[in-house]
Amino acid sequence: MMIDKPVSVSVDRGEWVFKEGDAGDGLYLIRSGMIQIIKQSGDNKLALATLSKDEVFGEIAIFSDKPRVAGAIALVNSDLTMVPKEFIRGKFDAAHPYFKIGLKSLFAYLS
Repeated sequence: MMIDKPVSVSVDRGEWVFKEGDAGDGLYLIRSGMIQIIKQSGDNKLALATLSKDEVFGEIAIFSDKPRVAGAIALVNSDLTMVPKEFIRGKFDAAHPYFKIGLKSLFAYLS
């Protein structure tokens, strides 16, 4: 099912928001709780970041059609807002051309 507008998502402690290798469907805003970003390296898991209220993750998926480069897991029960890739791309397509060039360059640099 394709989601075309932001939606609320609740995840329980220990639940994956997404796993490394999953398709990038959008970005997430943490409304409450704590999320850890994890990169798998062989049998080891490396914690890249621990995020909390008002922080955003999964943003690289917005302008990349590549799989997720890391996973995100809830450290505590968490409430998120998922903003779908297509929703943001629609807003982006309506933006000024210079803004689009700058933002595309930024995301190309970050990914």
